[in-house]
Parts: sequence; C-alpha cells; structure tokens
Amino acid sequence: MDETPRTESGSMGLPIRPPEPGKRLTFFGFFRARFVTGLLVSFPLVVTLFFGRFLFDLIDRWADPISRRLFDRPVPGFGAAVFVVGVFLLGVLAHNVIGRRVLQFGERLFARIPVLRAVYTGTREVTRAFAGNRAKSFRRVVLVPFPNENVWAVAFVTTEFEEATPDGPRRVTAVFMPTTPNPTTGFFLVYPATAVRATDMSVEEAIRMVISGGLVSASQGRVFPAAPAPKDSVP
Repeated sequence: MDETPRTESGSMGLPIRPPEPGKRLTFFGFFRARFVTGLLVSFPLVVTLFFGRFLFDLIDRWADPISRRLFDRPVPGFGAAVFVVGVFLLGVLAHNVIGRRVLQFGERLFARIPVLRAVYTGTREVTRAFAGNRAKSFRRVVLVPFPNENVWAVAFVTTEFEEATPDGPRRVTAVFMPTTPNPTTGFFLVYPATAVRATDMSVEEAIRMVISGGLVSASQGRVFPAAPAPKDSVP
C-alpha cells in the first residue's frame, strides 16, 4: 500500500500538502502554512478588485462633468451606469439594420484617418478573434524561436501557405505571438514550417498561461519536434 503523502487541491485549486505522518506540526509551521495559503488565495482577489476599482474610478471621472451638470454634484457610480447603458444601446444598434449602417459609416470614417485606422482595425480584428470561435481563429498552439533561436515563445497558428522561392515552393506558417499579461496585443510572425514546434496544448490553456505569465501551467503541454520539411521545400 502506497503511504506516500499526496498533494490535495483546495477549494480554489491551490495545492495543500498534508503533514507527513509522525511529524509534529509546530505552531510556527502551522501559522506559516496557513499564512502562505491565505496570500495565494487573496492575491488574485486583490488584483482583480484593484483593477476593477481602477476602471470604476476612471469611468466615473470621465462622467463627472455630466453628473455635475445634471445633478449639481458628483454622483458615485454614475459613470459606471452610463457605461453599462451605453454598451447595451450599442449592442442593440449592432443587431439593428439601421444601427449596423451607422456603425459601418463610423468604420469607414475611421478608415480614412491614417493613425486611427491602424489602431481601430488591428484592435477590432484581434477582439473578434478572441471573442469568436477560437477553433477557427487559431488553429493550434505552437512554440516559435523568438527573439532568437535559443529562446522559445508560445504562439497561435493563424494560417499556413506556400512561399515561392527560386528552388520551388516552401511551406511557411503564420502565427500570432501574444504578449503577457495582455494577450490581445502581440506580434504577427511568419516562419518556415520546419522552424515551428507543435504542442498538444489547447488554445484556452495557452491563453491562461500567457495571461498568468506562466504561473498557471497547462495540464498537458507536451512539445513535439519541429515539423519535418516537405520533400519539395527548401530547409
């Protein structure tokens, strides 16, 4: 019978290791173990609350002149209420024929402004990729050499095609390499198919890993050798 102590998982997925058999747990050890567990539990909550409070205050400051004009004083939460109602109305417009035409007119207007065109178009496409069907947006998770051949980065395959070379067609892979902790920004890179290493991670697992900076690892995450070069390709 295997009597090796096993690591159990707490209510929030944190590893909790029971005391070893026959080993007496001192008060200091008990306090330290519970204190560290409390830190691990509270850290994501504090970060989430801090970020939420930051957004709440930012929106409230933006709407402060409006609330002062309407009520002669600042109203806490007025900006958040305006934001929720505004986003809801925008969603209603997007589902309406007339509203879609208005939004299309706005997109064409942004498309005529050089700097705003690049920002709006890039943000829109990345947002659609993450909000839509990820299985169609990103084909699979791979590792690519970046920023040099001795360092590997997590990336998502977006498309694969053949590149014309003097010695014939060569298979290449286009990938989106997200940044940490915001995966909606990153780099679009094109590699020879032989330089890309496949993994068995799902897109969701890879996104969680990128957002957490590697603190949340994938349940599988095996790495396979680089794809073999096709017979008609140039290494």
